Amino acid sequence: MDTALNNIRLLHQSGDLESAKAALEDLLQEEISRHPAFMALYGVVLLHSGKGEKAKEMIQESARKTPLTSVWASDLGFAHFLMGEPDQALKTLELAIALPCPDAAAYTRLGATRLVRSDLEGAEKAFKEAVLRDPERAEVHSNLGGIMVRLGKLNEALSHYERALSIKPDMAQAVSGRSALLVALERADEAILELEEKLDNDPDSPESINARRHLAHILDAANRFEEACASLREAANLDDENVEVLLQLAALLFGRDRFISALGALNRASQLEPESLHVLTLKARVYSEMGRHEKAVETVEKAINAHPDEPSCLITRAVVRSAADDFEGAEDDLRHALDELPGSADAWGSLGHTLLLTGRLDEAVDCLERAAKLNPAALASLIEARSFPEDPDVIERMVQFADNPLPAKSPRAAMGFALSRLFEKQEDYDRAFAHADQANLLIQQTISYDPENYHGLVRRLREIFIPETFEKFRKDGSPSKRPVFVVGMPRSGTTLTEQILCSHPDVFGAGELGFVPAITHLMPRVLKTKNPYPLCMHLFQKWMAGHGATYYLKKIVKMDDRSLRVVDKLPHNFLHLGLMAIIFPEATIIHVKRDFRDIAVSNYFTNFKHKHGGMGYAFDLCNIGRMINDYRRIMDHWRRVLPIPMFELQYEELVENYEDKTRELLQFVGLDWDDSIMDFHKTQRAVKTASAWQVRQPLYSSSKERWRKYEKFLGPLMETLEEY
Repeated sequence: MDTALNNIRLLHQSGDLESAKAALEDLLQEEISRHPAFMALYGVVLLHSGKGEKAKEMIQESARKTPLTSVWASDLGFAHFLMGEPDQALKTLELAIALPCPDAAAYTRLGATRLVRSDLEGAEKAFKEAVLRDPERAEVHSNLGGIMVRLGKLNEALSHYERALSIKPDMAQAVSGRSALLVALERADEAILELEEKLDNDPDSPESINARRHLAHILDAANRFEEACASLREAANLDDENVEVLLQLAALLFGRDRFISALGALNRASQLEPESLHVLTLKARVYSEMGRHEKAVETVEKAINAHPDEPSCLITRAVVRSAADDFEGAEDDLRHALDELPGSADAWGSLGHTLLLTGRLDEAVDCLERAAKLNPAALASLIEARSFPEDPDVIERMVQFADNPLPAKSPRAAMGFALSRLFEKQEDYDRAFAHADQANLLIQQTISYDPENYHGLVRRLREIFIPETFEKFRKDGSPSKRPVFVVGMPRSGTTLTEQILCSHPDVFGAGELGFVPAITHLMPRVLKTKNPYPLCMHLFQKWMAGHGATYYLKKIVKMDDRSLRVVDKLPHNFLHLGLMAIIFPEATIIHVKRDFRDIAVSNYFTNFKHKHGGMGYAFDLCNIGRMINDYRRIMDHWRRVLPIPMFELQYEELVENYEDKTRELLQFVGLDWDDSIMDFHKTQRAVKTASAWQVRQPLYSSSKERWRKYEKFLGPLMETLEEY
C-alpha cells in the first residue's frame, strides 16, 4: 500500500493532478481505498480538483483515526489547510513531523500553515527543514524568500528567490518577489542594466523571452510601466505563440485600467489557446470593468463550459454578476465555489464584500473573518465593514503587510487605508495620517493624472455654456420629470442624499449611472467630428436634445419602470449640468455641499476603486485642492447661467436639522412626506460606493470638522484652496 500511495503522492506533488486523480480512482474498488491514508490523499487531490463536497466525506472519514505514519498525517493536515481549517491543520501537521521519517512535503505544509497564522519564525524553521530534505524545490525557496522579507532579512530573502529561479526560471512568484525586493534594496537599476546587457548580447536566444519577462517585472516594480509593457511586447513579437507572455502583458495593462490594450493581448492569447482558463477569466474581468456586462457573462460562461470543475470560474462569474448588480447570483456562485473549495480566501472575501454591499453587515463580517484567517490582506476588508481588531498582534500583522514590498501595490494600499481608519478610531491621528499618506503614495505610483485636463475642461464648459446656448435649445429636451440628479464632490454626502430619497416609496435609487458621461463621449461620433465634448457643442442640433433624453430614459426604464422619480447620483455630473439642463429641462438637480476641508480629508482617506474614472486627483492633497477649486468655479458658473432651478443641500445642515431639511428636499423633488424617510438607514438596497457602510447607520455628526484632527498635515491643501 505504501508504495502505491507514495507513487501517487509524487505525481500530485509534481503537479500532475489528473494522473494522480486517475490513479486513485483506479484503486477505488480495492481494499486500499478503505484505508484512512488513502482517504486523506484522495481528499487532497479532490480539493485541488474542485470537488470539495466529495473531499469532505473522505477527510472526515480519515480523521476518525489518529494517523500512524507521517505521510498520512501530512496529507490529512494539508487537507484541513485546503478546507480553511488552519487550527486543525497545524495540530495534524505537527503530528506529521513528530512521526518517523517526515518528508519535505510535511515541513512545507507545516510552514505554509504557520505562515497563515503569522508565525514567521515557526514558518522559517519549517521551510528550512524542507530545504534540507529537498534542496531542489523552487517553491520552498520562494516561500522562504517571502518569509525572510517579512522578518527583515532582505539579503537572505534575495538569495532564496535567486535559488528558486535557478531551479525554475519562469516561476512567476519568485520573479515578482525578486523584482520587488531589488527595488526595496535600491538595486533595481543594477538588475535592469544586467538584464539589458544580457539581451543586447543575445537578443534572439530562447532564454531572452524569460529575460524580457523578468525585466518587465522589475521595470513595473520600479514604476517604469511603459518600459515594462515594451519589454513584454518585444517578447511577444519574438515568440508569437507564448500565451504566458501575453497574459503577463494583459494583467499589467489591466492593473492600470488600460482595458482596450489588455483585450488586444488577450484576444491574441485566445487565438492560441481558445479554452485557456486564465485567458478567459481575465478577459471576463476586463469586460466587466469596462461595463460590457453581456460580453463578460458570455466569456465567463465559456470558461465554465471548458472547465466545469474549476471553482475559480464561479468566483469570476460572481465578480461579473456583482458588477452588473446581480448580487443574488453572485452570492449563489460564491457559496457553490466554497462548497468545492472551502479554503478559498478569495471566495470568502468576495462573499463578504457582496454581503457588505447589500447591507448584510453581520454576515459580511463573518465571511471576512474567515478570509482573514487564510489571508491577512482580508483584514483590510474587515475594517471596511467597520469590524476593528483590538489585538495588538493582529494590528502588527496589518502593519507588516502594508510595509511588505512583495505584495502588489493595490492590496498594500488597501491595508494602509484600513490602518488609517483603525488608528483614527483609536484617536492616534499621527499614525492614521501616516498610513493614509503611505497608501496614497502607493496608488500614485500606479496612475497618471494631469490636473490641467480637468482645469481645461472646466474652462471650456464655462466658455460654451452661456445664456445664449440655453436660449438656442429652450424647450427642445424631454418634458420627463423622472430623473433626479444628485451631484457634488465625492464624499460630500451624495450617497446619503440618495439613500434618504430612495427611502420614499415613489423613488428608485439607481446609484452612480454613467449614462450622462456616455452621451458626452458619443456626441462626437453622432456629430461626425474629431472635436471632443464640449468643443463639439457648436454642431449640436435641436433634435439631438430629445435623442439624448430618449437614450437616457430607455436606460433607466430597464432598471425601474414604476417609480415617479429615479435618482442618478454620479457626483461628477456637476460637470455636465449645462447639457443636462438642455436635455431634461424639467429634471430635478440637487447639489450637495460640504466643508471643502472635510471633503478633502475624506477623499484622501478613501480607497477609491476607479482610480481613472475621474478620481485620479484623490491621492494627492494638492490635486484634491485643485479639483475642489475647479469644482467651485464650475458650480459658481452654473448658479449664474443654469436655466433650471437647483436645490443646494448643505451636508452639515442636514445632519443638524434632518427632518426640516429633508422636508424641503422632498418638496423640491415634488413628493409628499413619508414617515419611512426617518428610517432611511433601514432601506434595503445595494450601495456600491465607498459609503456602503455609512448609509446603513443612523445619522451621525462625528464627521463634521474632521479636518481639524489633521490640520498640521494639511498645509499643501490649504495653500491650494486659497488660490481660488
